[in-house]
Amino acid sequence: MISLIIPTNKTNLNYTKNLVNNIRSIYPDGTQVEIIVSEDDTVTMGVNYNNAVAKANGEKIILLHNDMVIKPGFVEQMDKDIVKGRITAYTRVEPPIYPDTYAGKIILDCGASLETFNKDKFLNFNIEDTTLLDGGAQMFFGCMKEDYLGIDGYTFKLFCEDDDLHLRHNIAGYEQKVSSAHVYHFISKTSRVGNYQEIEMESNKKFVKKWGFRKSEYNVVYNKKCIIKNCKDDLKEALSLWFNEGEDIIVEIDGNTFTSQDYTYIQQLNDIIKNNNELGEFELGNLKIKVNSLEEHQHKLIKL
Repeated sequence: MISLIIPTNKTNLNYTKNLVNNIRSIYPDGTQVEIIVSEDDTVTMGVNYNNAVAKANGEKIILLHNDMVIKPGFVEQMDKDIVKGRITAYTRVEPPIYPDTYAGKIILDCGASLETFNKDKFLNFNIEDTTLLDGGAQMFFGCMKEDYLGIDGYTFKLFCEDDDLHLRHNIAGYEQKVSSAHVYHFISKTSRVGNYQEIEMESNKKFVKKWGFRKSEYNVVYNKKCIIKNCKDDLKEALSLWFNEGEDIIVEIDGNTFTSQDYTYIQQLNDIIKNNNELGEFELGNLKIKVNSLEEHQHKLIKL
């Protein structure tokens, strides 16, 4: 048995009902597929996923959004592609709301809502090549239940929780692939409702405070501290996100000469130090940097 996990909220139950009916029309007897709907408007989507996975009876799980439609063969293909130690993203077919494409996302306008959905157009669309593609697991994936629970599932809060989870999967050494199994996704009918922008901004800040970067080539975490001369309160608050008061790396900043380019260096500092891979002192723009230790700490954050 494979467990399909569906988080939802009270604002769009029509999408949840549509997906459940959609799944049951393809897998009517419930022996091959278990459906678990997790609804709690007081918590985030990630917590809903965690609660549902804990109840799952299947050895394999697939995390869906409620604003999706699956088609015959989806579960069978994912069942083949999910193995221990691998995070398997499924491919989303989406209307042209966000036009970027990459492994795991295909643009095909079959409607942007249930009311405008062209079911036949989606059912007649196929991805012929069933070869697994290289690619990050993004936020739409399946895996072994034990692999999900092995790093505590979602531990972060709204909007950056997917980035945090997949980063921890990456650091833990899980293989990440994209399957040809595909769904139609109406886009953001679950998470981006109401006044979400402020929550999203705070989530980004918390992510940076935890990891010391927002995007990184190496995903390396160092213990680093910032010393600011001629400091202004707004500068101190902005810079505090990127440091954890460690003593391995010391960065000296003068508020009178600090520039936007210096701030860019701060954002990229972990990768810069990893590339240099040397102890000692050096200057970067207006920054004075002292590297006392190159010890890495990212693995300590996998289960936090």
